[in-house]
Amino acid sequence: MQVRATTLKLRSTRELLAMGAALAALALAVSASGVLTRIDHFVFDQAQRWAPEPAPHGVVIVSVDQASLQEIGRWPWSRQLQAQLLRRICASHPSAVALDMAFNEVGADAAANQALAQAVRSCAKVALPLLVESSRGGGQLLESPPIPELAQEAAGLGRVSVRLDDDGVARSVDLWEGVGSAAWPLLAQTVLELAQNKPITTAHSASPSTAPYNAFAIARSDLRLLRLAGPAGTIPSLSAATVLHSELPLSALQGKIVLVGATAAGLGDLLSTPLTTMPGVEVLANTVLNLRDDSFIVPLSRAWTLVLSALLALVPLFWSIRLMPLQGLLAALGWLLVLLSCSAALPIAFGIWFAPSGTLVAAFWAYPLWSWRRLESARRHLDWELQQLGGAARAASFRRLGFEQRIIHVQLAQRRFRDLQQQRDETLAFISHDIRAPLAQAAQQLAQGDLDAAAQRRLQRLLQRAHDFAQDFLALARAEKIEPSALVEIDLGAVVQQATDSVYALAQQQCVQLVREIADEPVWVRGNFDLLERACINLLRNALRFSPPGSRITVRLTGQRQQAELSISDQGPGVSPKALPHLFEKFGNSAAQAADPHSTGLGLYFVRSVALGHAAQTGYEALLPHGARFWLRLPQL
Repeated sequence: MQVRATTLKLRSTRELLAMGAALAALALAVSASGVLTRIDHFVFDQAQRWAPEPAPHGVVIVSVDQASLQEIGRWPWSRQLQAQLLRRICASHPSAVALDMAFNEVGADAAANQALAQAVRSCAKVALPLLVESSRGGGQLLESPPIPELAQEAAGLGRVSVRLDDDGVARSVDLWEGVGSAAWPLLAQTVLELAQNKPITTAHSASPSTAPYNAFAIARSDLRLLRLAGPAGTIPSLSAATVLHSELPLSALQGKIVLVGATAAGLGDLLSTPLTTMPGVEVLANTVLNLRDDSFIVPLSRAWTLVLSALLALVPLFWSIRLMPLQGLLAALGWLLVLLSCSAALPIAFGIWFAPSGTLVAAFWAYPLWSWRRLESARRHLDWELQQLGGAARAASFRRLGFEQRIIHVQLAQRRFRDLQQQRDETLAFISHDIRAPLAQAAQQLAQGDLDAAAQRRLQRLLQRAHDFAQDFLALARAEKIEPSALVEIDLGAVVQQATDSVYALAQQQCVQLVREIADEPVWVRGNFDLLERACINLLRNALRFSPPGSRITVRLTGQRQQAELSISDQGPGVSPKALPHLFEKFGNSAAQAADPHSTGLGLYFVRSVALGHAAQTGYEALLPHGARFWLRLPQL
């Protein structure tokens, strides 16, 4: 057993290590491949919805909204009108202005270009956008700045772009971007530097990329995830028509960063975000707020994401070897909730984003994998138990059994083992008390020396009692192991006649009349002659114990409807209701043992065992006004 326990412990350790390796590999594969990034996006979007954000301040949007289009006319407006709008904004003394509009085409109105350039120059704190365009589908990428007149007068340039994920949702921006090299800052960064009177960043200050120049790809660096201030409409805004028609400076713009852009639905500048569909100029405003307040969400590096995913995938191992199935299931569900909650709370509380898809998949599969290994371990244990109980010759047949069948076989084997253990205990008790006691008394009398006639008779009775007890017990052992194949055709009438003859002398001594009602024709059954005879004798002796002198015992044997019935009726007191439930149990006939100290309490149990071995039935009926009837029914040939 010590070797078995050591083997099981080593196997459990190996399975635990294998399970940990499988979970870590699964987490790494999912995290590295990105096949379940939609899970990451879902968790991130939920975090954005749950995150409490203070009311934005310091940034105002001047929007080309639907009301402006209805009042002024359809887009695009002339640059003369845009110059007028810019002058009205600058008259309110904003801290900086960014125009989220494309100015990379010269157009047909040179005077309008000059007017807009003069308005940009006079405002002094205007940032203009730089676009990245493709010459044709799949062709070379080009950086497209504003026309020279405007670019020379602008206080700074910057990109207006966001990164769209696979599902088309804008969740992040790159702080630096460009064709071939990441050299251009965001327009949001440029206008923020203007507002804070800082030198305008004109080139990426980070280490240059070692990758070869590629004019067909956009180079990006310093990815940041946006922390949105709220759904569309959260950033304060003024209609462009209101600004144009105002005669006085607008206090809502004073000292603020003003972003000018289109918000009308028909202008096409709309982006899907984790919260809602949002105009591009409002995404720009959120980017400015993130830069100003240093509230960007920084994603963990790929290496740290993989390491953390692998480590968190191993956490279920700590309870998998200690908890029961229901507790393990609850722990697995709790662990999933903890991972989801922590992944969603991490960007809110610390501004760090950990993509949890790999860890979530590993946590989801931890319980099924653990359950599978537990079931396999249980199956091996059941097979081992069945092999020990059934022998090596039957080991191959166990593999064809289902799991429930294995459990049933083990339960049956354990029940048989308990029965055998009980029989062993009863046998030891029987040998210790009923056989050893008369033998000890006989040995004591022999040790006293010469025996007179009375002592010899007592000694003979003691030895005979021990002999009878041993014979009864051996007969019972034979009865409990009757093999159907060993039964032969016998005449039950001959068995009953011979058994009745055996107790005839005892009946004469007790002045009890034996009446035989046995058919003359043979009653053929399949059985064991000796065991059936002894069962009949036990029933007769049991009847004699309780029959008063002068009474009658009737032995009747009938055969009808393919069934032979042997019954023995007496005129004794019958069986008490208290003793009736235990009548045919081993040592259960306490009344017989009390009436006869030589009784072993095995007589009726022996009859029942013989009946079971012959596919027969045995029972008891009370007779009126008094008496008892015991019967034995066997299949008749």
